[in-house]
Amino acid sequence: MDTRRRARSDAAALRGLRMRANPYMAFGIIVVTTLLACVSAVHGALVDYDDPLYINRSVVRDGITVDGLSFALTSVHELYWHPLTWLSHELDFELFGAAPAAHHFTSVFLHALTAGLFCLLCLKFGAGVYHAAAASLLWALHPLRVESFAWVAERKDVLCAFFFVAALITYIRYVEKPSRARYSIWLACGILALLSKPTAVTLPFVLLLLDYWPLRRTSAPLKILLEKLPLVAVAGVVSILTAIGQQHSGATSLIKGLTPTARLEHAIVSYGWYLGKIAWPVNLACFYPYNQNPAVVGVITSTCLIGLITVVAFVNRSRWPWLLVGWLWFLITVMPNVGLVQVGRQGMADRFTELGSMGLTIAIAWTAVAWAGAHPRRQVALAWSAGTLIVILAALTVRQTGYWRDTVTLFEHAVAVEDCDYSRGNLAVALNKQGRYREAEVHLRKAIQLAPNEADYHVNLAGILLRTGRLEDASVEAQDALRLAPDKAITAETAGVVSLRRGLYQDAVLRFDQAARLGFDHDTLATALSDTGASLASRGRPADAEPLIRKAIELNPGLVQARRNLVLVLEDQGRREEATQALRDAIQATGRQPQYADLIRDLESVSSPIPR
Repeated sequence: MDTRRRARSDAAALRGLRMRANPYMAFGIIVVTTLLACVSAVHGALVDYDDPLYINRSVVRDGITVDGLSFALTSVHELYWHPLTWLSHELDFELFGAAPAAHHFTSVFLHALTAGLFCLLCLKFGAGVYHAAAASLLWALHPLRVESFAWVAERKDVLCAFFFVAALITYIRYVEKPSRARYSIWLACGILALLSKPTAVTLPFVLLLLDYWPLRRTSAPLKILLEKLPLVAVAGVVSILTAIGQQHSGATSLIKGLTPTARLEHAIVSYGWYLGKIAWPVNLACFYPYNQNPAVVGVITSTCLIGLITVVAFVNRSRWPWLLVGWLWFLITVMPNVGLVQVGRQGMADRFTELGSMGLTIAIAWTAVAWAGAHPRRQVALAWSAGTLIVILAALTVRQTGYWRDTVTLFEHAVAVEDCDYSRGNLAVALNKQGRYREAEVHLRKAIQLAPNEADYHVNLAGILLRTGRLEDASVEAQDALRLAPDKAITAETAGVVSLRRGLYQDAVLRFDQAARLGFDHDTLATALSDTGASLASRGRPADAEPLIRKAIELNPGLVQARRNLVLVLEDQGRREEATQALRDAIQATGRQPQYADLIRDLESVSSPIPR
């Protein structure tokens, strides 16, 4: 009897608190709680994993400018067309400069705001304040969210999620009390979501699900469809621009030989994998390799799981409409990222659950509340279970955030979770930048063992071998890279650098010429040739230096140091007239530079005046 009385007392207290709670206070508490749980991300560095693509561009680092706006709107040939995301990065630089903590905080703050909006959305769905707060925290503090807010390059995720949820809330307000102003607001939020990340193309379908539940719009189906046409049109344009960008960047061809059957099997397994990671979020990593041959048992298990949940949700659509809506929300919003159209090297990714997890959270939370019903014991059990789960997820989120503190830690963890050549290769690059050459070499050799035909690994290993003085071994790796990717500029440049170090100057010139034709930066090539020539000349070998310096000038006629070096090596060979003519050519090409002053004095003493 005492136990029953205590349970009824606890339930009554919960109901009393629910009546006194303010939804906007709940919004604030959710935002603050999410910030406290996720704020450790601000201590992380920028990682060499797409972050430089967003942060190191001069047009972005200049802040909000006309050129920056133009770039954001016209960057069609990037992987994604997401102008609002570019502008958010530019605004960070405008307000905070280059400090990584500020860029991280913006992402964390957007995530926290989205959690608060998701709480308000749940209230719009008819949830009680504590029901809505628990649901929003279960979504926001799940470790799968970490990749989206702790990775600056994924600003597009948190920005898109913010406007996606804002569009849903304002759409419900529009349906409750239609007006042109309210229609414009939800449509604007939807378009902003699309301009943040193309995966928001699923938004019109989610709006249709809301029409089914909780809005129960059963009349005027044509009107319901027509009011979404402007958003569908924008989504179509974004989809086309995204397809162009992905084709141009080559992201759709990184994994070769994918048949329609393989894509379908991968999509089915992906859904099962996402459900598994949502239910048991451990061993999460920044990269999961693509499995082109998934196990038959995995395909069958995922198919049965998806089919079973779909049947249960459909059969109970009248009694538990939220179950069908939440499940379809998950299936639809995850669909662009399950590999039916494969983009990138990854098989799956934590970030791809950002929107889909909201649907599952709604389905699970509403079903749990329905199970508890008016039973005091069940209500108390549900409250304690939800609270415990939130604490556990928050702890896992803090731990997962720690893996993003720097590039080495990130990929060491990725290798520990699921060893693959891509993670090994990225870890090696990070270690190489820290001067930890021996450790980097170990990981590169393992990457080559896993993927022997990946030219970039041979290029990077050749660089490490050069730095550690093993020229013959470096030559072997450079030649392997050149054999695997003869039309790649970096392989020709690497072979040229190795030849320079080995004293094979004619071969180096040929390789640098090849690299230049393939699009390698001419200034870099010219500088390497000029510096090597100068080194040779300083060791009493001006004749060997001359062809290298002349090639440097050919590659970059404006390179002042190369022009100066040519005059010096001609002087060293006693060819004063040619040296004088080379100096005249230098002044004509680059102007009268301070670096030429001593040359002019020296040559004018034995020849006609140098033009001024």
